Amino acid sequence: MKTVGAIHELPLRFSGKICTLVRNKLNPMKKNLSVILLLFFGFNLVQAQNYSPDRPGIANGSFITPEGMLGFEAGLQFSNTDLNKQFDVGQLVLRYGINEKLEFRALLGSFTTVDQELLGGSTSYTGIQDMGVGFKYNLYRGEASSLSALAEVSLPFGTEEFTSDETVPSIGVLADHALNESLSISSNLGYSFSVGNVDDSWLFTLTPGFMISDNMNGYFGYAGNYYGNFEQHWVEGGVTYGLESGTQLDLNFGYDTENEIAFIGIGFARGY
Repeated sequence: MKTVGAIHELPLRFSGKICTLVRNKLNPMKKNLSVILLLFFGFNLVQAQNYSPDRPGIANGSFITPEGMLGFEAGLQFSNTDLNKQFDVGQLVLRYGINEKLEFRALLGSFTTVDQELLGGSTSYTGIQDMGVGFKYNLYRGEASSLSALAEVSLPFGTEEFTSDETVPSIGVLADHALNESLSISSNLGYSFSVGNVDDSWLFTLTPGFMISDNMNGYFGYAGNYYGNFEQHWVEGGVTYGLESGTQLDLNFGYDTENEIAFIGIGFARGY
């Protein structure tokens, strides 16, 4: 889950790879080199297939980045209200598998541009969002279900227009369950603590996922942010497409029925 200024930026999972070896009968050295490269890149491609991205969507998945793997996730997002138009470039997340149950996370945020309509005219401003770090720990992994705990801290590294000016901790429980080979359901329950001028808040998500084809998945669900005197009720959805390289591409969209905020975004994710 990521937050952008006054508009909340918004995490299914797939990848696949086929390798072929081109033989060179004229040069045994080239052939040996091809074998070595195939073994090296083939190993990395198998690793990439095991990577389960947290994007797209507001929720985070319960799956842990495999040990020794670095996950890279990024995207673009356009958000729109009656008074604001916001464009985010980045949505950068790095995930590193420490062991089979624990991963480290660096939330590097986005570079954001906002165009705002005011009574006296319009104004524009740009800047960098707050960043964060955290850990995800798997509590349970069965044949069809997974449950993990998430702890993160938002750090006030953003520019003036986009920072909370506070170090804000948050915790969450993340669950995934496969109903059958083509249907699944995910849910998050999270809490962000009150610090300084930042109010505490709750997050709840419920997201069914479904298989469209061998390399395409979709999701459509609900996400709610609950503050003391302010709420957001998101209806969101999207599709993911897995390339042979192990990279996942995504298209995502959502609408806050409470505040009439709409967003659409694209992104990609890959494990290395």
